[in-house]
Amino acid sequence: MGKRTPKKQAAAGGRARRSRTAAAAPAPAATSPAAAAAAASGAASALVLGASLSIREVGGCAAQFKAMFAAGSAEVDARMLESVDTAGLQLLLAAAAAARRRGLTLKLLGAERLNAGPANALGLTDHLAAAAEIQP
Repeated sequence: MGKRTPKKQAAAGGRARRSRTAAAAPAPAATSPAAAAAAASGAASALVLGASLSIREVGGCAAQFKAMFAAGSAEVDARMLESVDTAGLQLLLAAAAAARRRGLTLKLLGAERLNAGPANALGLTDHLAAAAEIQP
């Protein structure tokens, strides 16, 4: 007996299998519209983070970090950042390690609130400070 095609299976009263390879929605960009416009014009050298760095944003942001490191830059403007979850902190620590492997130091501009808030709550203050250069 041969393989049943979806049409044969449906005709026989069975359910046709659906492909489970649905296209995933693109991750929201971690940059603000103003920063995106500045980056498009080549005016900005730092990756500008938006107000949130949570599990929803880390996928898109990880790709931006990768591109930034490939271009030889490792500067992140975190002044607009208001909310960070554990996935966001993990991304920052991983990005700092990736920058080091490329001979760069991740510079987090305006990120002193990270150490006072989320990183401190999770006991990661020392790790983040050792991994990245946190600037006012």
